[in-house]
Amino acid sequence: MDAVESSVPEGLSVAREEVTDADLQALGVNLERDFPGSTAADFRRYPVLSEGGWFTVVKHQKTLESVSRETGPLLGPIILTSDGLDVY
Repeated sequence: MDAVESSVPEGLSVAREEVTDADLQALGVNLERDFPGSTAADFRRYPVLSEGGWFTVVKHQKTLESVSRETGPLLGPIILTSDGLDVY
């Protein structure tokens, strides 16, 4: 049987950063109590857009329960080429 090629182009994607045990402890998450059977590998940090703007969240990927939500960058994952330039 021949391999089937997808005609759907790859879209934009946002990297979902891994979270460590130390990160979860700093957020007040007790894995045994709050997410029995889960490990730090089950959590990711990434930007989301809501009616309040962009936020950086840490979510349990199996249940999508948020364990942290902080105000994110104004444009979310979009990085302008002019960011970091000092114009006098």
